[in-house]
Amino acid sequence: MQPRHRPARLGPGTRSGFSLVELAVVVSVLGLLTMTALSAFDNLGLARRHNAARAHAETARQALHAFALRNKRLPCPDQSSTGDTGFEGSNGTCSANGNVGWLPYASLGLDVPVRGERLRYGVHRGTASTDLVVPVRESADQPDLEYAGGFGSALSRIVAANTIAPLPSQPHYISGGTPTQCAGGGTGTRMVNPAFVLVAPVGARDGGSGDAAFDGANNRAFAQGNGTCVTPPDYPGDERYDDLVVAESATALLGWLMATTR
Repeated sequence: MQPRHRPARLGPGTRSGFSLVELAVVVSVLGLLTMTALSAFDNLGLARRHNAARAHAETARQALHAFALRNKRLPCPDQSSTGDTGFEGSNGTCSANGNVGWLPYASLGLDVPVRGERLRYGVHRGTASTDLVVPVRESADQPDLEYAGGFGSALSRIVAANTIAPLPSQPHYISGGTPTQCAGGGTGTRMVNPAFVLVAPVGARDGGSGDAAFDGANNRAFAQGNGTCVTPPDYPGDERYDDLVVAESATALLGWLMATTR
């Protein structure tokens, strides 16, 4: 008859299980793995929000191009307090100096998104000769079958003005500036007036919340309806800024118009 197998007895100086130090090491490793997983999840979520904002802004930019092609002008901003109407102006009218507001989604043929995802929109409306919302028609002795001459002339004048004296009263940014810089001056900086600008919120990193989750200059001035300054579109972002700014220059829009209507 075979003897039963008995487990070996632990000799002197041997031990079983984990020590407190080993347990602490295991817990630390698990904590690091958890933090890494959460960080990766946050980064993935941020990337998705950025991609969604970029797609939203690009759709809006193309809709503005289509509107300009149909109407030979750019739309007036939606100047309602929250952008719920989606139409140009406020209460059916567009004030003569209304150059900043919400994107007029309904006027562009787009669905109005929920609050907090809506784009802010600014359009150049300098003098009567550079008003892109109500451009002056070309004189009768200049053939203009497409009625694009007045719009094109306004864009040409903005191009010329940008090289002479940009207007701080119109939507602008400080090239080479910071997210909060809204005044000209400083080495390597200059003021730029685009034909139109779009600002898409991603996350409220700089105190914005609710219907105005914008950062930097976009939150302090542009999104509150009492300013015309936006963050430079090429600003890469930081821990307090992640908005997406799309600014189309008068030069680029004029080139597109001439290539499309000739």
